[in-house]
Amino acid sequence: MKIAGMFLIVLSCTSGGYAISRKIGLRIHQIEAFFSFFEYIIKSITIYKYPIEKIFMMYSNPVLEECGFLDKLAKNGRINGVYINPWNISLAECREEQTLNLKDDEYKIILFFGERLGIGQLDEQLYHMNLCRDKLRDLYSEQNEKAIKDMKLYQLSGGLIGLFICILLI
Repeated sequence: MKIAGMFLIVLSCTSGGYAISRKIGLRIHQIEAFFSFFEYIIKSITIYKYPIEKIFMMYSNPVLEECGFLDKLAKNGRINGVYINPWNISLAECREEQTLNLKDDEYKIILFFGERLGIGQLDEQLYHMNLCRDKLRDLYSEQNEKAIKDMKLYQLSGGLIGLFICILLI
């Protein structure tokens, strides 16, 4: 019985470490998905001259669909038949529902990207979007390496903490 209890302790600590690790991995995947969406928007505006509403409707990404962001963009776009930029509203709803695992600085860059969509001259918008895309890419480069190390650390430390607790109980 004592061995079964120790096994349960090690298993629960290890699974806790893996759960934290998955959450970090999800955050990195969400940053990648937003970066990809930024690229798509910039390309669609620059090359195809699509309106924002059409871009939002055409884009598909499993990570952004899973957190509900793309659905919220489509839902929040038209109010009483008038199209408004749904970016900020949709991001706020996702954050409120805790489907986005972004840190504050990542969230602010993504929020800032959407503030100027469809507002002003095309060259002003492109400058703004490219600036945000570059900031997010730089942040992703920093965060990705750190996240990989943190994920391994949490996975290993969960199991080691479980073993340490078992040793203390013996």
